[in-house]
Amino acid sequence: MSKVFRILINVGLAIFFVWSGALIIIYLALLWDKLARPQYKNMNDREAVYFGLLALVFVMVDVLIIRHFIGAMKTK
Repeated sequence: MSKVFRILINVGLAIFFVWSGALIIIYLALLWDKLARPQYKNMNDREAVYFGLLALVFVMVDVLIIRHFIGAMKTK
């Protein structure tokens, strides 16, 4: 593999990790906001529960993807 290709892969992985980390923070912040300040929510309780479950699923998927890539990087 050429050195340029290896650099592009590392830059792409770094961008992916930063983006996934930002998404996890955003998901958790939105979930916390919906739970901590229910008077400001613009949805009923059922929708808030669905939103919370969806946010938790997204966080779990992001964490699993990051763990997979970190595991794959350690084995190389």
